[in-house]
Amino acid sequence: MKGTGGTMGRLDGQVALVTGGSRGIGRAVALAFAREGARVAVAAVQDRQALEKVESEISAQGADAVAMLADVARRGDVDGLVQTIVARWGRIDILVNNAGILRLAPLEKISEERWDETLAVHLKGTFNCTQAVLPFMKQRQRGKIINVAAPSALRGSFGVADYAAAKGGIVAFTRNAANELKAYNIQVNCISPVANTRMTEALVNFRRGQSGMPQREREFLSPEAVAPAFVFFASADSDCVSGQLLEVGRS
Repeated sequence: MKGTGGTMGRLDGQVALVTGGSRGIGRAVALAFAREGARVAVAAVQDRQALEKVESEISAQGADAVAMLADVARRGDVDGLVQTIVARWGRIDILVNNAGILRLAPLEKISEERWDETLAVHLKGTFNCTQAVLPFMKQRQRGKIINVAAPSALRGSFGVADYAAAKGGIVAFTRNAANELKAYNIQVNCISPVANTRMTEALVNFRRGQSGMPQREREFLSPEAVAPAFVFFASADSDCVSGQLLEVGRS
């Protein structure tokens, strides 16, 4: 397969799975991968219409695509997702663990149920998807796994203690997985993006509503401006890079 315009793409012939792919960063990454020649599966827990729109956008670029509903916190869903991709294309070369949720509340108001759900989607979901693709990557002795962290995991924020804890766990998971999988030529890296998405908009509005909180204007990148970092980690350009955390955006 060739990239857009008939030129050779950096991901020609590769098969990618992007979770949380119905909008925002996930959508932008999926489209960027397709432009580089990849076959792309996009998954999300809900909103089939949005997923199918992304699938259509990828197909319009001349790339193969499939859209599927799946809850990454449920191992059965993830195994079914991976099996469908392998049955369709015979392999999985790239995994982007982007699925996530954000529900804002001060620390003392975070319920046990919310804590468990946030860690299940972000941290357990990253584990589930990674573990599910490993047999196929190990068999081919190659693979790219890209996890998604957040600035709150590195420097703290407000109203996102559960989210930040989950993202911090993802950073640690990334570094441990990178060490364990280097013998199989599988690179595992992490991106901490700051982009204009529904999540960042919700966080900004939440902070504005908290009395006494210092406010400062921030300039957010578009999801499309963040996507090239994912292409780098998905391509052969990063074959000698693993266990790294890359912050992308304007702080």
